[in-house]
Amino acid sequence: MADIAAVLGRLTPEELDELRAIGPQGHLTRQLVDALDRAAGGSGSGRGYYVPTGSVSATGGPHLVLRSDVSAWLFGAAPQIPHGEAADSASGASAGTDWSELRPGDRVSIVRGNRVTASGIVDAMTEDASTVWVLFEGVAPRRMFHRDDPDELRPVR
Repeated sequence: MADIAAVLGRLTPEELDELRAIGPQGHLTRQLVDALDRAAGGSGSGRGYYVPTGSVSATGGPHLVLRSDVSAWLFGAAPQIPHGEAADSASGASAGTDWSELRPGDRVSIVRGNRVTASGIVDAMTEDASTVWVLFEGVAPRRMFHRDDPDELRPVR
């Protein structure tokens, strides 16, 4: 099973907002279950990230919730940043963020404030590491990040 940061990083910002809106023990909608499956690698792949509660819906299907460690990661009882660094929630990335340790092919999480908003693979970067292009899975295009942007790129270890 992939790590929690990588899977949650593949969800759209809207899907993450919906998860946060239902809370740590909220019943997952069919759309959220499908989104977790997609983010984990395909149909049924997200089963390890959500679990049945033991109760059933009016249609007889099981109520599903986030597994406790996934819920703790998303709702703040566990580190939000994959390698344990705290992000500055007031200002986002600091001006002049140093990305010189990144290399093409590295998996990174995109962090804004104290939230991981996406994850991808470093595709290319300028020689001085001030600009990095990241490829995302699915239909999302390659995106350019500059060191003065409000986003930080954190290596996923």
